[in-house]
Amino acid sequence: MKIAPQHLQRRFGHAAVLLLSCSLRSLSAESKPILIQPEIQYQRLEGFGVTIGNGSAKELMALPLAERSRLLDLVFGSDGARANIVRSEISWKGQRLQMTHPLYLRGFLYYFADEENETAQFNLLREALKRSEVLWNGCVWSPPPPWKSNRSANGNGELLPKHYEAFATYLAAYVEFYKKLRFQDVHIVSLQNAPLDGQAASGCLWNAQQFTEFVKTVGKVFKERALTTKIMLPELGWDELGPFLQPILDNPEARGFVSHLSAHSLDSSGPARSRVRETSKRQNLKLWQTEFFLPEAEESTGIAGALKLAAQLLDDLTLAESQAWLYWTLLPPAGWTGRLGLLDHGNATFQPSKRFWSFVQFSKFLPRNSVRISANGGTSRFAAFRNPQYNGITVVLLNSSLQTTQETVELRGWSLDRRMAYRTSEKEDCATVALPAESGPKITLTLEPRSITTLVAQIRRVP
Repeated sequence: MKIAPQHLQRRFGHAAVLLLSCSLRSLSAESKPILIQPEIQYQRLEGFGVTIGNGSAKELMALPLAERSRLLDLVFGSDGARANIVRSEISWKGQRLQMTHPLYLRGFLYYFADEENETAQFNLLREALKRSEVLWNGCVWSPPPPWKSNRSANGNGELLPKHYEAFATYLAAYVEFYKKLRFQDVHIVSLQNAPLDGQAASGCLWNAQQFTEFVKTVGKVFKERALTTKIMLPELGWDELGPFLQPILDNPEARGFVSHLSAHSLDSSGPARSRVRETSKRQNLKLWQTEFFLPEAEESTGIAGALKLAAQLLDDLTLAESQAWLYWTLLPPAGWTGRLGLLDHGNATFQPSKRFWSFVQFSKFLPRNSVRISANGGTSRFAAFRNPQYNGITVVLLNSSLQTTQETVELRGWSLDRRMAYRTSEKEDCATVALPAESGPKITLTLEPRSITTLVAQIRRVP
């Protein structure tokens, strides 16, 4: 039998009704734990990273040595964010070698070591590699201007079809230069950043039909030269990506050369994101989110920016099932306005921002080959992963509200052991959270107002 609240209030008073309402809310919250099923698995992660193009590597490498080392330790070190992907800009300023040059006689066609930004990118990458294993994603901003319709590096020109093979050879030479002369693999080449953006300071315009032909040309050249570098395309927002992809993937020859799709989270269209996700799964292609940034606005600084960043990460990892996630850049390059870097730039120094610590709540605890797993229930936004480094799980939870809330994480048939939790909030930067020492199938976490909490635990089967 149901008793209306007004009847309770007349009989027992307002305090009793309030107490009963609180009890019912508590029971409702407790009845919906976050139920995690490690056996049900989704995408396997390739990692987290940053872009060092647009001259940002030059900014980083210009820092005083002590500050530069501190930054690299913080971003790539085992005690820092543990970022493992670097997205760089493939320079269009490579020098064609003369036939009499000693390197030409050894099989090299272009030389890339004299360009300032290219050198800064490689030096930064080399420093990152000293701290961890890093995937190198080289991306084209612009082909050499003489091969474009506007004869300029800016984005309102197209690569002329008669130069498709020449530029494909140029990209192959770039990969070979680093592999054979600098002993560093370019793991993935992305063929164009923002191919629909005619306003870019450095860029190139493409339509889907042109890009289809170019993909085939690059694929053939890479195959002839026995290059194992993967090909990624086409670095567009979720809404633009699907229509641009379709003609390329409908062409069997072009499709055969592609392994990765790349999206920029510059819009928030849920249906478009879902369509790209289904395309990547149906075509067995890896899907990366390679560029997101927070606008240079007051609501993007402090903990507000951290919460926005965490929400975007959760959406891209759960709704889009992205396998890698990259922020735009660590420090904005000179002359850039309107975008926030992952770090705050000072005079010859830098400061970790709340945005950075939000990023750390994911990157530090989700190494390469982590697998997202099934998790349902709760009232907060979250994502759960199985950790390959040991038999464990990682759960990232977001509380954007102004109220403290509690979430119970439960694994049926498993025990949670060696539990640790870390939190970023208004007053904390990935700080350790005290947890009860006992093991068991569930744990209740207190999520502070406006915070991101990461739970890490080992798991073992129990009867």
